[in-house]
Amino acid sequence: MATTARTPNPADRFHEVLEACAPYVAGAFDLSDRGGPEYTVVVRGRSATHVRKLARRVGELIGVRPEGEAPDGSEPWLVVDGGDVVAHLLTDASLQRYGLVEWFGSGAEAPADVFVTAMIERAHLLQQGRRSA
Repeated sequence: MATTARTPNPADRFHEVLEACAPYVAGAFDLSDRGGPEYTVVVRGRSATHVRKLARRVGELIGVRPEGEAPDGSEPWLVVDGGDVVAHLLTDASLQRYGLVEWFGSGAEAPADVFVTAMIERAHLLQQGRRSA
């Protein structure tokens, strides 16, 4: 399988993701003030299949594989974590359930929802691992 060449500039990769997902972008955020990535995008897919297709495309752009699923196996929540560019891809039902866009936009502490907290902790651990490597 051929590997897509990564654009070295994080801002350029972020804009490529925004262009690829333009009709489905629910929000774009700079979370660096909270220890997160400067370039974070939340994408709303029409269905679980659509979310997976978008996640594969974003993964090709960022240069990493999508990860994650809902713990109960229902609606997917896929994360494509390229370190400095991170995309969260969810269905509309998942976006409403977890309130991710509202939380990212609010500047508030992590919500009480255990799954959201677990995903945030997982993202931090992944980033810490990349930074120390």
